[in-house]
Amino acid sequence: MTAGGTHLERPKGMTRRRAETRRRVLAAAYEVFTELGIRDAPVELICERAGFTRGAFYSNFASKEELFLAIYELQMEERTQRLRTAVDEAVNAAPPDAVDDVLREAGLLFMESLTADETWYLLNAEFRAQAMRQPELRAPTAAAETRFHDALAEILQDMLSRLNLRLTVDPRSAVVTIVALYETMLERAILDELSDRADSRYLTDVLPRLFASLVTRSA
Repeated sequence: MTAGGTHLERPKGMTRRRAETRRRVLAAAYEVFTELGIRDAPVELICERAGFTRGAFYSNFASKEELFLAIYELQMEERTQRLRTAVDEAVNAAPPDAVDDVLREAGLLFMESLTADETWYLLNAEFRAQAMRQPELRAPTAAAETRFHDALAEILQDMLSRLNLRLTVDPRSAVVTIVALYETMLERAILDELSDRADSRYLTDVLPRLFASLVTRSA
């Protein structure tokens, strides 16, 4: 079973029964969060959808915020795995002189990994706003985002190395820059109620220029 497309594997050392309880709570929570948002999602409704009592919920998660971070980790892990596979296929299939095409394709793949759908992006934006207001959520939220950015940076560095390229800036800084620009574009599209979330000008003009400014030939 999945939560937003993410396979809910059993954490190491956890019993099968508890893992099943956790899996069902995560899947139900993703569903309820999608419908109502994180703040307005009652724990009781999550438990009802999962088929458990509040006791089962709190034996696995201390709060809705901890629950969302668990969902976030799963979502980002799945996106990272998909991106790594897709980038590997793109590099292997590209002719030796098609570096620009590979970078453009990689950019598209990175964008898909950052925001697979508007619903997930809105949930993530809601939680980040909440984390910034609540000091106790800042550290775990920052740690989760850092793990995702580090995974993206590793994929980016590996891809560039195989193309005989290297970054001109710190890998994490490159990823943060790409993420920030894409989130700004997506937010603008949502606020302007654009039907096409993927602005073709961004993907065909701005993104390639951004990549070009961040990479150079390896010595």
